[in-house]
Amino acid sequence: MPFNDRAGGMVQDQRTWNYARNQQRNWETLNQLISLRTQPMSVTSLGHSNGVWSFEFEVESSLVYSELGQENDITVLVNECEGVPMIVGLNETQTQHSVLITQGSDQNIWFDTINTSLEI
Repeated sequence: MPFNDRAGGMVQDQRTWNYARNQQRNWETLNQLISLRTQPMSVTSLGHSNGVWSFEFEVESSLVYSELGQENDITVLVNECEGVPMIVGLNETQTQHSVLITQGSDQNIWFDTINTSLEI
């Protein structure tokens, strides 16, 4: 010690280690939720801008999270993430609930599809 974690934070004592580890735990929880139905591919590094963390990933089938078999529907992923506990107190920019809220005025996680399939 000291060293920088992968999110760019300085780990220099037990308190900063626990902080970095709790951020990692939240990241691992999101990855596990995504992986319930498929193995995510090409997961990008975490980005952080204006208090918002973001990343992208690919899946083999655009229907994997679809409730009704519709292209680019992510209803299943959104529903499976609802109410999942997360660790808070990690310098959130807004008041956070200790669970994921996927819809409504208190929403604290967003998913969106990016269609990058190639037509042949």
